[in-house]
Amino acid sequence: MDELKINPKFKDVIPPLSAEEYENLRESIKTEGCRDAIIVWDGVIIDGHNRYAVCRELDIPFNTVEKTFADESVAIEYILLNQLARRNLFDVDRGRLTLLLKETMAARALKNHSLNGGDKKSEIAKSACPNLDTPIEKIDTKKELAKIAGLSHGTLAKIEKVDREAPAILSQAMGKTISIDRAAKLNDRLKELPEGERDAEAEALLDAEFKKEEDTIDLEERIMKKLHNIYASATLDYEYICADCVDVYIRCSPLSVESIVGTIGDQIEWLEKLKALFIARDAEYMGERLWKPC
Repeated sequence: MDELKINPKFKDVIPPLSAEEYENLRESIKTEGCRDAIIVWDGVIIDGHNRYAVCRELDIPFNTVEKTFADESVAIEYILLNQLARRNLFDVDRGRLTLLLKETMAARALKNHSLNGGDKKSEIAKSACPNLDTPIEKIDTKKELAKIAGLSHGTLAKIEKVDREAPAILSQAMGKTISIDRAAKLNDRLKELPEGERDAEAEALLDAEFKKEEDTIDLEERIMKKLHNIYASATLDYEYICADCVDVYIRCSPLSVESIVGTIGDQIEWLEKLKALFIARDAEYMGERLWKPC
């Protein structure tokens, strides 16, 4: 089996697989072999570090594909784009990987701008460089990064800002236990505090967020039970809906028939309203439900 070299600069570019992801990869390679070739550059792994580790562990053969890159920054860009296309990532992780391309993308935009004549370009350059065989493409770094990430520029900016400014605990929670937008708002609150107080306050704010989430879950569970009881109470035992049973109830109940009929009428009215709401909201959700069958 080929012995490949590992450069930490390339290996550490991407976040490691979770234990579950690694085990799934291991099981796949064990069952089906290593289907995807490992990309190398002069014997150094560029893409496929996890596949290589599993193949070495299980003594399973693998193929390699040799590629050449202009420099390490181009190789790293290749790694990042491959991972963004392949892995199922949280939005915040997609944003962080994409932001690693920011420096490369900005340098390329500047180079293209310079080749086009920069801010002092001639009239010929301004007319889309007609003397060039291939016109040099302008690069809008913000738009390009947002497109690569599949996120809005605003979301990318929030991820970058929280990672740059916020305490580690808030950065770690972003996109996993609280939303990116909420993390950015909490970070704005923390910036008003002296730096020495931010870590403790960030922890307190996150505790409050978790408490709010627990309260929301409790409220949702209570609503579920209440509404279930309301509509389920109309699932009557039909054996007792008969004239003989009604006669017994009339004779034994202290309530007047007028009162009973009024109550039943009110229940029917509210159940009809509940029925209409369920039909209307189901159309709004277009079949998208939180609950999924096993």
